[in-house]
Amino acid sequence: MENLKRRSFLKKSAIITSGVLLAPTIITSCKGKPALSDKLNVAFIGAGGKGHHAIEILKSSPLMNIIAFADVDYRIAAKTFEAFPDVKKFYDFREMLDKMGKQIDAVVISTPDHTHHYIAKYCMLKGKHVYLEKPLAHNIREVRDLMALEKQTGLACQMGNQGHSSTGFKQLNEWIEKGFLGEVNEVYAWTQAGWNDAEVLRPEKQSIPEGLNWDLWLGPATEIEYNEAYLPAKWRGWNEFGLGALGDFACHNMDAPYSALGLGCPEQIEIESTGSSNLSFPKSAKLTFLFPDSKFGNKVKFSWYQGSEFLPPRPSGLEQGVEMGNIMGGTVIVGSEATVIMDSHSGSPRFIPASKHTELQPKFAVYEDPGNWNGHYDNWLLACKGEAKISSSFYDGGRLTETMLWGIIALKINSGFKINPQTKQIINNAEASNLIGYPTPRKGWDL
Repeated sequence: MENLKRRSFLKKSAIITSGVLLAPTIITSCKGKPALSDKLNVAFIGAGGKGHHAIEILKSSPLMNIIAFADVDYRIAAKTFEAFPDVKKFYDFREMLDKMGKQIDAVVISTPDHTHHYIAKYCMLKGKHVYLEKPLAHNIREVRDLMALEKQTGLACQMGNQGHSSTGFKQLNEWIEKGFLGEVNEVYAWTQAGWNDAEVLRPEKQSIPEGLNWDLWLGPATEIEYNEAYLPAKWRGWNEFGLGALGDFACHNMDAPYSALGLGCPEQIEIESTGSSNLSFPKSAKLTFLFPDSKFGNKVKFSWYQGSEFLPPRPSGLEQGVEMGNIMGGTVIVGSEATVIMDSHSGSPRFIPASKHTELQPKFAVYEDPGNWNGHYDNWLLACKGEAKISSSFYDGGRLTETMLWGIIALKINSGFKINPQTKQIINNAEASNLIGYPTPRKGWDL
C-alpha cells in the first residue's frame, strides 16, 4: 500500500538527469519494522577487503537484500563470491547498473580512494543512494562536486567514518555543549599507521594476474603499468591512488572534535616533516590546521601527527602507564576546564585525570550502544527509507575530508600555506593551488 509518506519521500529522492526521471523504488513499512517487501535492494561495489567487511556486517540486516556484486579483482573478492554463490557478480559496476539498475535501490562503495568520486557520482546520477567509504574523494574538486550533487539530488549519501554514529561521538558532543571542557582552543590527533614511504621508486612492469582487470582498477587514475606493489591495500601509500596515513585515519580521528566544535575551513596550514616524495608521502609529519573560529566564536589549533618522528605530546593529567589512544591512534581535546582523550574512531572518550571523569560522570547522558559499526550502516539504510536523518552526509563528511585534503596538499609540496576561509581558495601559492583539482581524470573517466 503506497502512503503519503512514501510518495513524499520518492518525490524528494527522484532526480532528473538528461531529461529522464530516476527514482529509487522503495516501499516504506506502515508498521515501522522491515518486512520482506520493505527491504532495500543493495549492490556492493568492492566485494573484497573493506567491501567484504561491510558485507559481513550487513549480510543479516533485516533492512536490506544483497542483490549484486561488482569488483575489478575476482581474486580478492573470491571469499565473498564463494559465500554468496547466487548473487550476481560483475567486473564493471557500470555493466551491473545497466543490467540490474531497475532492481537496485542503493550501493555500498568500498574501493580505492582515487575511484570514489567517479563511482559515487555515476551511481548518484542513476538515482541510487550511496554509502561511500572515507575519505569522500581524492582531491578537493571532487569533494565539492559530490557535496553539490548530494544537495541537488536529495539522495541518502553517507560517508563511511563509522565513529560518527558511535556512542563516543555523541558523548563528546554532549560534554562540549554542556561546557564540561570550558573553552577549547587546542586539539590534536594522531596515527601510527604506515602507507608512507618518501624513498619509494616506481616499480617495474609485471604481468597482470588472472582475475584482475587492471584497466578498471586504474579507473580515472593516470595509466601506470601493473605491479604487485600496489595491491591489495598497498595503494594507500601511492599518491596516484591513496592519501597515505592522513587519508586513512584523519576522517576517523579528527572527526568528533571537528564536528563538535563546528569547525569549517582553516585559514592556515603549517607543516613539519621528514621530507616529501613525488610518489608517496613523508614517513612522519606534523600538520597544524589553524581555524579562525569555532561555533563558539574562538580560534582553534588542530594538530595532526603521523609516524614515529613526530609524536603527540602526552597530556597533562594522564596517569603514568596509561596508554594514549589505541593501536590506530587517538584524539586529545584540551579545554580550559578539562581535557578529554579518545581512542581512534571516536572510541572510549574519557576525562583525564580519571578522578575528573568520576566527578562528572553522574551528569553524563546515557546513550544506547549501536554495536560495532552497525549504527552507521543502519542509520544510512533507514535514511534511504526516509525514516532517519543521515549521520555523516556528504556535506558533513565532505567538509571534514576537504580539511584533511588541505593537509595532503601541504604534504605533497612539503610547505605550509594560507587559505581564505570565505572563498576557500589558497592565497598566493600557485603550486598549492594547482593541487586543489589534481589529478585530473584520464580520458574516458570524467563525468
